[in-house]
Amino acid sequence: MRRLGLLAVASLALVTGAEGSSGAVDLVAKIKVGTQPCSVALADGSAWATVFADDEVVRIDTGTSQVVKRIAVDSGPCGITAGAGSIWLMNFRDATVQRIDPETNTVTATIRVGLQPYDVAYGFGSVWVTNFGESTVFRIDPATNRVAQRIRTGQQPGGLAISRSAVWVGDLALPSIARISPARNRVVKRVRVGAKPVWLAAKGYTVFASVQGSRSIARVDERTNRRVRLIRGMGVQPVDAGIVAGDLWVPNLRSNTVTRVDIKRNRVKETIRVGSGPFVVPDDPAELWVPSFSGDDVWRLRPR
Repeated sequence: MRRLGLLAVASLALVTGAEGSSGAVDLVAKIKVGTQPCSVALADGSAWATVFADDEVVRIDTGTSQVVKRIAVDSGPCGITAGAGSIWLMNFRDATVQRIDPETNTVTATIRVGLQPYDVAYGFGSVWVTNFGESTVFRIDPATNRVAQRIRTGQQPGGLAISRSAVWVGDLALPSIARISPARNRVVKRVRVGAKPVWLAAKGYTVFASVQGSRSIARVDERTNRRVRLIRGMGVQPVDAGIVAGDLWVPNLRSNTVTRVDIKRNRVKETIRVGSGPFVVPDDPAELWVPSFSGDDVWRLRPR
């Protein structure tokens, strides 16, 4: 990621911390993108933000934190990911996945998926999308822009995570998450983690589930297919977390905060206040990009 030139960096104060920690993050920018920004993907020197109410994908130059392009898409864009040289997003209202060419900033394919698509991820050479309204996960082949597999999973499948050897699926209605084998294209294991484990993150052989029923993070070891830790102390309605600077950052939708979890020690390090309705933190080596779903901006933050 390029150095930030003339941008001023402001300090963002800590809200709460584990064991009296006085840590903080630096606020790099608040970027106005439109009404109800939902998710962000980082690729090609840019941050790509879906804007749910405006039916747009906004391209932000990471060198300047400025919006450089607005791309019209189908209705209700939310989840977004990068893979196979493209940007992929799902549209909740129109039940489609769309492919954007970052070279031309244009939509190059529109793929019909299931009812109420909920999340999208890239892994194992494919694009994966959950269909909340029909209890399925679709696997899309980027070579053909077609649905290659339809996999029955859970009751109300939500967030996706790609681990070292599997595709994992959260679920609003079940107390477990589902493991899909990309080689067999079916659910091979369900791991009980707690009530409403809708959203997931992964690093290597570890999966992290945001357990909304207990405001906690369940840590799952995919080598044993077991929950090995329950980390408490999240805010109200923890949602789509990401790995940034070696820690897990959990947005709390109804608390307007993000909680930082030390994944080596399995404990909360600090909680910071962000914009209204933080929904997603994408994985990144150095920075947080946090869309304010109840607002109109994306916060760019740098952990100390």
